[in-house]
Amino acid sequence: MFNFLLPKEEEIVKIAYGSTCEIISTGTVNVIKRDEAVRALEEVQYVSKTRYNLISIRVLDKEECQIQVQ
Repeated sequence: MFNFLLPKEEEIVKIAYGSTCEIISTGTVNVIKRDEAVRALEEVQYVSKTRYNLISIRVLDKEECQIQVQ
């Protein structure tokens, strides 16, 4: 999952249905693409109380990733 984590000052993120969770730390995550190339996503927020991994399309776009939604 995370290559490394850095402690984060107390910060809250809003998730589904207006719920909020505390961001515990930030770090870098390697993502393996369909062509098996590895892409590092930086400044990924770690939120311990979520059940799933969420990746923001806005953040991927900022990282100049190609996004295809079907």
